[in-house]
Amino acid sequence: MPFVLIKEHRYTVQIGGEKQLLRVEEFLAGPAIWRDKFRLYIPADGNRMPETIYGTSADEVAEKGAAFMTR
Repeated sequence: MPFVLIKEHRYTVQIGGEKQLLRVEEFLAGPAIWRDKFRLYIPADGNRMPETIYGTSADEVAEKGAAFMTR
């Protein structure tokens, strides 16, 4: 059975008046095909569609995710 090994990086960001937890995943091993090594899935909200953000570092993806959520 194929497996995927993922490491999770957690970031707490202040967006408006609320704190949000961003869970950035780092692909370590397995058959998954990602555009870059790190990704963040942002689920749909009342005002936006779901989004997956990719990047080359956990910090980069967390920054992009926070910026996306403040739009």
